[in-house]
Amino acid sequence: MTDPLPGSYRELVVNRQNELEALIENGGFRPFFLHSFVIFACVPLLSLAIPCQRPGVSRLIRSVGMAVVLAIALETIVYRRAFLGAGGYMVGLAVTWWIVWCATLLVFNDAAKDFRRIERRAGSVDIPIKPKLNGGNGGILHQRCPNGKYRVSDHSDSLGQETLVWQSYPKPLSHRLNWIMGLIFNMRGPEWNWRISTLEPLPPAVRMQLDKSSMDRSDMSPEHKDLRYPDSKTQIKSAFFIFFKSYIAIDILKVVMMRDAYFWGAERPPVPPFPFNLLAPFPILVYSYRLIMSVTGVFFALLYVTSLNPIIFLGLSLAFPRAARGLTSTPLNSPWMYSSLFGPLLTSILEKGLAGCWAQWWHQLFRFGFLSASRWLLSVLPSSIAKPAYTRRSVHALIAFSLSGALHAVGSFTQHASTRPLHGPFLFFFLQAPGVMIQHLCDQVLLPFIFPKGVPRAVQRTFNLCSVVSWFLLTGGLIADDFARGGLWLVEPLPFSPLRGLGFGAEGEGWLCWREPWFRMDGGGKIRVL
Repeated sequence: MTDPLPGSYRELVVNRQNELEALIENGGFRPFFLHSFVIFACVPLLSLAIPCQRPGVSRLIRSVGMAVVLAIALETIVYRRAFLGAGGYMVGLAVTWWIVWCATLLVFNDAAKDFRRIERRAGSVDIPIKPKLNGGNGGILHQRCPNGKYRVSDHSDSLGQETLVWQSYPKPLSHRLNWIMGLIFNMRGPEWNWRISTLEPLPPAVRMQLDKSSMDRSDMSPEHKDLRYPDSKTQIKSAFFIFFKSYIAIDILKVVMMRDAYFWGAERPPVPPFPFNLLAPFPILVYSYRLIMSVTGVFFALLYVTSLNPIIFLGLSLAFPRAARGLTSTPLNSPWMYSSLFGPLLTSILEKGLAGCWAQWWHQLFRFGFLSASRWLLSVLPSSIAKPAYTRRSVHALIAFSLSGALHAVGSFTQHASTRPLHGPFLFFFLQAPGVMIQHLCDQVLLPFIFPKGVPRAVQRTFNLCSVVSWFLLTGGLIADDFARGGLWLVEPLPFSPLRGLGFGAEGEGWLCWREPWFRMDGGGKIRVL
């Protein structure tokens, strides 16, 4: 991959595709088939679907399932390749995440005993709340009853009144399979009792239905009492706005990036094109520009993909309510199911620094899996080691960033390019843990030493901002360079490009971007992912 770059990035993509195809035909790698996704899903599904009252037998079944997942995953990572998904990046990342997620469900937790899901039930519930909760509560309607209480129902439900309940591991097989599928295809758990802490709290009326012993608003934290929740139509409008905003942003970024050979993966890229060539006398500014472009590209790519979740599930559940209720008991038409992916940027950084950047602003899609792994590790350590708060905090940080580094490192490993998985993405994420610890130490020791009468808020915020900027300038190139080497930016995420259709792209580009097939029938009757 150190050969001179071709005349266009599209030629580079074709060359890499042909190289990978030749390797697969010659036996260097095996193809990745579409049915592999079904196999990966069926193993934890079957492991959790077998009801067992004896803890030892249940643990054995789950352990066997975990071993099968691990064996299939390792075979896929080492031997199987596909170019789809950023040159094969998503193969490694998705399979490695599946290992972590299956361990979360089969090893680190006992799903049948510990997990519960919010589900709809026919009927209604009377709760003693005040009518002022009506405003902006996410589609919850309060109707006054003769006894002075209020009946809670979903005003969007034209099929009869319903209430929400906690559903533990179901006994009927069909219900159990639906419950388990809802679990294994989840990430942030908005409708589960393990829902991650960065999600907005459930609307008060929903909380009161679920917890009959807590019918008073007085037990709610002050910052949650005055929250306003959008209704379903507002939520889906917001999702469409995010989708189109991300779509346009990605189109602009793609056109700009492909003018700079750095984003093709060039080892020694030339000076970036105009107007960024004006930064050439200052290498740190060129480095910063490319780092900002990389972060922005990942940010909008995640928004673009995840905005489809409310558009599809919330949109279809509103358009076809009977079909949605027939498929699942999960309240898919409830707007609180679709919280924002990212938190507030400036507030998180200014108030919490590097820890706030990662734990409050950046997406938390992997949070529960990482947290479960660190909790499990702490549970097997001697209590004298695991009990101190600093130890627990350090273990949580080290495990979370190490696992995140592993996900992205394996994604880099499965790309058809000369990447550096360990010295690139893994090292980047691993270094975030000591960065958080160093800043915490400065907050606890250095700043109070300099300001013994109390650290001024402006000083604390400035220190937090400088900590984040300096640490990312120090470490960001590790992952940004590897993204470029692996061909992450060569991927074509958009089916149509307004800018390239208007002539702003490379020669030969136009409105249509997806020109090649994603799948192909293999000689053995299997569907191959290209």
